[in-house]
Amino acid sequence: MMPQLLTLPIGHDPATRRERTSAVPLAVLRGHDLTVAERSALLDCYANSDRTFLEIATTHGVDREHLQELWFDLFLQPPQRT
Repeated sequence: MMPQLLTLPIGHDPATRRERTSAVPLAVLRGHDLTVAERSALLDCYANSDRTFLEIATTHGVDREHLQELWFDLFLQPPQRT
């Protein structure tokens, strides 16, 4: 008996998910004057929701309070475009 191949539904391909999710945070970060460390820390927050702001801030050498403020300003309360 031959093994059956696993077929994933449309949109569940890992490359498709990666492309779709990577565009969201990058679009939000465009146009903001951020340092490399701040940008890296914000992307780390987006990718690793199970880690705390303190862990991520320490890893990237960013102040935890500043990182948390950036996160809430950019991702939770994005500016309204008129």
